[in-house]
Amino acid sequence: MFATLGLETTDEAVYREMVESPALGVEEIAARLATSSDRVRACLDKLFELRLIQESFEAPGRFVAVEPAVGLQQLLARQHDELIERQRQIAASHASFVRMLAHTGTRPSDGGGVERLEGMDAVQRRLQELAREAVREVLTFMPGGPQSAAALRAARLNDGHAMDRGVTIRTIGLDGIREDAATLDYARWLTDQGGEFRTAASLPPRMVVVDGASALIPIDPDDTRKGALYLSGPALLAPLTALFDQTWERSAPLGSGPALSGHERALLSYIAQGHTDEFAARQLHISPRTARRTMASIMDRLGARSRFEAGLKAAQLSWL
Repeated sequence: MFATLGLETTDEAVYREMVESPALGVEEIAARLATSSDRVRACLDKLFELRLIQESFEAPGRFVAVEPAVGLQQLLARQHDELIERQRQIAASHASFVRMLAHTGTRPSDGGGVERLEGMDAVQRRLQELAREAVREVLTFMPGGPQSAAALRAARLNDGHAMDRGVTIRTIGLDGIREDAATLDYARWLTDQGGEFRTAASLPPRMVVVDGASALIPIDPDDTRKGALYLSGPALLAPLTALFDQTWERSAPLGSGPALSGHERALLSYIAQGHTDEFAARQLHISPRTARRTMASIMDRLGARSRFEAGLKAAQLSWL
């Protein structure tokens, strides 16, 4: 996880030491971490580049840690902007690929090819066929925000038949669907049935890939009602599957219910700012034991191995 943000284990350890013991120098940090001074300096360079540390106003030439909650939120904001731009570029490339294929219009053979399906009725018939024939997995991009009632009914029907046979369903929608009751209800139904649903800030055009062997993509990404292209064959399917996997890794899992109670949010906020359990417990009028138990529960729910990672994941999920 930290690698995606440009951080490694030693970078985290150096940052933690600077948060917990601001007066430590390079040599002292190196001794505590049982590493070399040069390694610590390299970590400081990286942390400075990521704006997690800054030069001290009181002692020029020394670095001080930026408050974790602030530094991580700024870092995540920059990562988010870069991700959106990268997804925009991917979507543009995918749209160009679709338009290029739209001019071929050849009937698929055993070796693969492209078939034009004109109109939504033809597309729905093929989707139903693919749902019946799916054996292993169905991968879907669901762009366009909130989905129509008809589209959601068809999706439930097709996905339900496939999952009844043990087919894995993975779907990625736009972040905006979290605010649409009908689409969010479908997403939660899918996960309750054993499927997986994630969201992203932006997506390539609509796409359905079945068993890595066939796919449907729109003839015109700007007007999906015109119909779709049915693709088959490894040469055409491999880049689409890779595109889905890449987008999946950068997407956020769908949460259910409130992420944190007000009490838990306050505790995590104190910890993310670098305070101890004892300090947070005093502020919240609870025992240190209760603070530690609550923090352990939060870390478990986040799948975090350290408090630093818990703060990072919580910020990513907008829990802070």
